[in-house]
Amino acid sequence: MTGRYAIRIIASGFFMGIGMILPGISWPVVAIMIGIYEPIILTLNKLISFQKIDKDDSILLLLLITGIVPALFLMSYFILKFLMNFRFGIYSIFVGLIIGTLYSLYKQIKKKGLRELIWFLAGIAAIFPLFFGRIGDIAFFQKNMGIRIVDFLAGFISSTSLPAIGDSITFILLGNYEHLLLAVKNFDLLTLLIFAAGYLVGFWIFIKIVGILLEKYHSQTFSFISGLMISSIFFIWPFRISSYTFKSVILFLTLTSIGAFISIYFGIVMMRGKNGK
Repeated sequence: MTGRYAIRIIASGFFMGIGMILPGISWPVVAIMIGIYEPIILTLNKLISFQKIDKDDSILLLLLITGIVPALFLMSYFILKFLMNFRFGIYSIFVGLIIGTLYSLYKQIKKKGLRELIWFLAGIAAIFPLFFGRIGDIAFFQKNMGIRIVDFLAGFISSTSLPAIGDSITFILLGNYEHLLLAVKNFDLLTLLIFAAGYLVGFWIFIKIVGILLEKYHSQTFSFISGLMISSIFFIWPFRISSYTFKSVILFLTLTSIGAFISIYFGIVMMRGKNGK
């Protein structure tokens, strides 16, 4: 393994950590974009099944964690102000990142038939229920016990490891996004432990499911993921927060093109580094 490859994996972990915090993106989206989603899922599946993992898998996880942890703490401090000032531009770039990632996903779908099309459409439809309100708006879940239940649910749901709408959008829909950001910033140990408990329970369940799906239904799984990622664009569509003007459209097209280029280029570079390690 070369030093350049190690730096790239740490950088990938850093961007995955950002994906865990920034609304509209998720760590699986970043992992797919750079071509390491499948090896991460299969390695984690071995880990929680108490199977032996090889040296390369161990190093991969260690380097990713090295990048993820500082990203989580840094972004928890800066994310609110960052989004307030640059939301339109950030969302435009992420639309491009997702579009570029879809190209990589398409190449990983080995079979392209009616079954894959159905799974693709199912992925698009899967997140529709999230449009119909937030649990956090219900009176019970605004009180102490209810808040703790929502913290647990946030961890459980965000552990699915599918690149749908991103962890942060999940928190926003549950109504506890800022609450969790403040918990990280202020190191609210009780909130973080409850969230971690939900995450670990969901993680153990979903990693096994996703690992099986990738091994036995590879093309259908990536077709479903492609549908999820297209749906995620709805949540970060920049013109939901800005009107259509000539200037905004030009800015959107420019930044989206940059995002798509970064996604495709970064994926190619990472795969070359992986193959040359």
